[in-house]
Amino acid sequence: MKYFFIFLLTLLFYSHLAFAQYSQLLHKPHWEQTEALSELYDNIIEFKIDRPIFEDTLAGMRDLASMGNDPVLAMEADFLELSYEVLVEYKELDGMITFQKEQEQQGNIYFACRAAEAISKSYWYSKKYEKALSWHLHLDELMKQVSIEEFPEKAIFLTGIGSDYRYFGDYRKSITYFKQVADFKVKDVYINAWRHAINNMAFTYRQLGQLDSSDYYFDRLLKHAEETSEQWYGIASGNVGYNHFLKGEFEKALPLLLRDVRLAEKYNDRGLAAQSSIPVADIYTVNGKLDSALFFIEKAYGYIRSNGDTDRLRNLYPVLSKWEAAKGNMIDSNKYLDSALVATKKYNEKFSAVQLMRANQLVMNTQKEKAIQKLNEEALRNKIIRNAIIGGLLLTLVAALIIYQVQIQKNRIRQKLKDQELEKTQSDLESAQKLVTNYTQKIQENSNMIHSMERQTLQLEQNQVLQELRERTVLTDEDWDSFQKEFRKIFPKLISSLLHHNPKLSPSELRYLLLLKLDMQNQEIANAMGISPSSLRVTWHRLRKKLDLDKNVQPRELFEMRFSEA
Repeated sequence: MKYFFIFLLTLLFYSHLAFAQYSQLLHKPHWEQTEALSELYDNIIEFKIDRPIFEDTLAGMRDLASMGNDPVLAMEADFLELSYEVLVEYKELDGMITFQKEQEQQGNIYFACRAAEAISKSYWYSKKYEKALSWHLHLDELMKQVSIEEFPEKAIFLTGIGSDYRYFGDYRKSITYFKQVADFKVKDVYINAWRHAINNMAFTYRQLGQLDSSDYYFDRLLKHAEETSEQWYGIASGNVGYNHFLKGEFEKALPLLLRDVRLAEKYNDRGLAAQSSIPVADIYTVNGKLDSALFFIEKAYGYIRSNGDTDRLRNLYPVLSKWEAAKGNMIDSNKYLDSALVATKKYNEKFSAVQLMRANQLVMNTQKEKAIQKLNEEALRNKIIRNAIIGGLLLTLVAALIIYQVQIQKNRIRQKLKDQELEKTQSDLESAQKLVTNYTQKIQENSNMIHSMERQTLQLEQNQVLQELRERTVLTDEDWDSFQKEFRKIFPKLISSLLHHNPKLSPSELRYLLLLKLDMQNQEIANAMGISPSSLRVTWHRLRKKLDLDKNVQPRELFEMRFSEA
């Protein structure tokens, strides 16, 4: 029950704290939000609060964004959740990387920069240094689009980039980033980053052996800190004092170093207290104040052990060796000197291991990039080939469709012409058949009339009428021309076939054959030709000889024997 009550109080405390913080973010420009955002993220990310408390904070933040209709605050909640997952729960970076790219594409540079910093920090924590530096370089390019006034985090991020390069010994490159921050007007929102940039730049100049430049920036920090921060005043004092120590100016160095030790102990900074205690012990040893020297040696050693900062032993052991030598203990002096060599070797090996790790990561990343580039190039080639094939197929398809459409159109036109021609031919044929039928009917009617009258009477008047009718029945030359024209429409090849096989056919024989083809009776044929039936038999007799037919062949068998297809 006791623990539940404590948990409930903690939940209420953080919920109230978070609500108070993110209520200050509602509908504010980013530069006004920076301080509140920094406090909010410190409370949640740096203190690594429990997930249930965080969920409650996140829900309240989103509710406020919804009620206040503030999409930027809602996006801030999304970024806070991603930051918690990456930096507290150590989840994969996929979500944060996607968020960063989306914000960059949409032109939300503030979120894009902050997401890039979170990605770099995550890679750094997992010792993927090359990826961390790569994202910091990308962050550097993004921040060129914004000023320090509109994006105060720029000072913090530039200091971080410079510190990365300093860690790997790329001092000159790190200085370029620290100088940018040093040139900014000091503001409370990024004052801590500004102090670190000045301090680190002075350290870097010291490591390059440029003590004058180092003194300039340490003095600048000292003057600033004297009026603004006692803790930083101690830090700057120790660093200025150490520069004097390196130059052999012990009288100037000692009071500054002692101030640093005193203030470091006040603020429980054991590493800093050990760092300044070592040169103090060295100065006392050189000055022959061995008891005072031993006091600070033991102080430094105790802080190193309690703090676990064994890298500082490489600086302490030489002082111990010097102190033992001053006491006349050369054996112990040599032992400490050996220890100093071992500690220095370990430190250098550790630094070399980090350098080697980064170099290996660089090689692996380079190989990976080359492999990816090769795959991309191959994919591009395949894409070009694929597109060319698809393009060719599309062109072929389009051409085929065009040809098909043209052919369809031609066929339609051809079919239409054929239909029109067939319709005309059919019409002409029907007309010809009708005309020939009329001729035949006329001949049959007249022939029947003549035959009837011949049977009924032989009177003179009637014979005269009969003779006139016979004259009317006979087809004239003009009638024959018209008859043949229509006949050709019904039997297009028959006349030419008859004349081709029998060029000696007379006009009367040809007429006989044509009328015979129409299946007319002998009497009707005779009447149409204006001859008697006996004359018709003579005509057939002549034809049979011309055609070289057997005497038993009947007239109507002629077309089946010789002209069945005509």
